[in-house]
Amino acid sequence: MNEEAIKFDICCAARLLYRDGLSVANAGHLSVAVGENRMLVNHFGPSFATLRPENIVPVDFAGRVLEGEAYVNDTIRLHGIIHRENPHAVAVAHTHPPTVVTYSAFRTVPEVYDQESCMLVDDVCVVEEDYEGLASDEERVMPIARALGEKRAAILPNHGAITTGDNIQVAFVRMVLLEKMAERNIQVAQAAQALGKKPVPISLEAARRAKSEIARIPVFAPLWKDFLTRLRATDPDLFSR
Repeated sequence: MNEEAIKFDICCAARLLYRDGLSVANAGHLSVAVGENRMLVNHFGPSFATLRPENIVPVDFAGRVLEGEAYVNDTIRLHGIIHRENPHAVAVAHTHPPTVVTYSAFRTVPEVYDQESCMLVDDVCVVEEDYEGLASDEERVMPIARALGEKRAAILPNHGAITTGDNIQVAFVRMVLLEKMAERNIQVAQAAQALGKKPVPISLEAARRAKSEIARIPVFAPLWKDFLTRLRATDPDLFSR
């Protein structure tokens, strides 16, 4: 793997999440597994808004920094345990998207109300636990890791969300889709109350069919290229290396 390229991609994903309003202060991590017990993660300090490749460091799955002296806080163990328990989860994104956090208070998986949300059908779960503080110890993290063994996106009640993917770009897009899915559910609930009508979600069969049909369109490469074009305009410092 080209670790320098992965570091740059992590920075791009982080800044895009910030630009979309999906990060809070300097909370959250993005990680990519690059070996049996090695992952690249952002160290503590810089927010997603200012992340640069030098802020991405190699860490083992127990949270120990392997090179350099950067400080990585204990919550990085959340990523290490997810990677360890789910080798298919090459990339893991954890942040606190505002609408997802609001919706998480209901402890329910959002309905599929629009075509974009079809891309997450069957992929979203809610971790069945109450918020008890930072997710840093094995006992607290294991329910999350188990949930992500079958799903690709997990809502953490009163906390945030985790998405996974074959690379950080996919994990990023899933996080954006999850936030938009939660936004749509809130909007539909508000409209239902105002109109006095019961909303009708897309059927599971139709959502699965749409997801399959969208997957056949080679949309991801041009989509990521478009994201980077916009990011280059707003964050030129990241590209002046």
